[in-house]
Amino acid sequence: MHALTAFALALAPLTADFQARLDALVAPVLKGHKGVGLVVGVRRAGASQVSGYGKVETPAGERVPDGRTLFEIGSVTKTFTGVLLAEAVARGEVRLDDPVTKHLPADLVMKPHSDGVPTLLDFATHRSGLPVQPPYIGVNALLAGQGGNPYSGYDRAALAKTLAGLKPDAPGQKGVYSNLGAGLLGHALVNAAKADSFNALVQERIAKPLKLTDTTEAPDGEQRSRLARGHDAAGDPVEPWDFASLGACGCLRSTADDLLRYAAANLGEDVTLLTPALVASQKPQRDEGGPRKTGLFWVRMPLPGRDEVVVWHNGGTGGYRTMLLLLPATKTAVVVLCAADRGAAIDTLAIEVARLVSPTR
Repeated sequence: MHALTAFALALAPLTADFQARLDALVAPVLKGHKGVGLVVGVRRAGASQVSGYGKVETPAGERVPDGRTLFEIGSVTKTFTGVLLAEAVARGEVRLDDPVTKHLPADLVMKPHSDGVPTLLDFATHRSGLPVQPPYIGVNALLAGQGGNPYSGYDRAALAKTLAGLKPDAPGQKGVYSNLGAGLLGHALVNAAKADSFNALVQERIAKPLKLTDTTEAPDGEQRSRLARGHDAAGDPVEPWDFASLGACGCLRSTADDLLRYAAANLGEDVTLLTPALVASQKPQRDEGGPRKTGLFWVRMPLPGRDEVVVWHNGGTGGYRTMLLLLPATKTAVVVLCAADRGAAIDTLAIEVARLVSPTR
């Protein structure tokens, strides 16, 4: 069962059998897995469509998800952090080659490596020299009774203590995906902007200009009534994740409607004062070997089976999985939001939908 909504034009450019083919792609992701509700959003030629599948649990009751259903988007948040970095550069608040220590607040002191201090660009391309997570964050969360919400107890004091005792690897060299690094970059950007918080900075500089009314770290009462409950890989309900100090790595909630608006802006369809920062955030900054390159957190590579470049980022928390794909050459975007940890199946689904939606050239 699926529900179909649209907040723009009907997707007339798509073939008549598109919906049936989309349904066929989604079916294996749902089959045999309890607690799986998901939405697939597509955009092409200035039109957007959202299809909902399965059922999600919300405070307002069980329902077929749609374009206004909220999900945790996990590390897709990092693309917002990258846009904030590009915007801060445009405002003259920071430079990409600034050492992070220039902009960190006084209580967050990062020990330098003998090869130097990582730059803001190092952080945004996962070359900060920091590990993927704060050491023992999972163990500490379990000991504190927060095993299902591992970042909730990792507050600013804990972050400061981690930095004081951590010996980072050499910056700017080996690429190591780092939630710790992305979270710390968020603190540098908030401090440089003299903002109250990461979420406040997202609202002021991205959400408001792009009219993303449902993209936030802290949903209000009405939004919480539309928040889908997450499920783990076994299909069992899990707690939502809260980020006490590393919000810039994965704290945002959003909807398919909002992420398609975000995609439209990133594709250059909706030109705003933010457009230069959106373009800059996607610009290749580091080669990852072969055709894969990294922008400011965005990943660029050929769409599998095609020569067409895809710009993407995925995300996962304890009970959710997200994938956002941009195909700049054909002004095409795909977003998949799932209220269950279906792992790489969601990434694969998004790629297959992109191949279905984007015309061959």
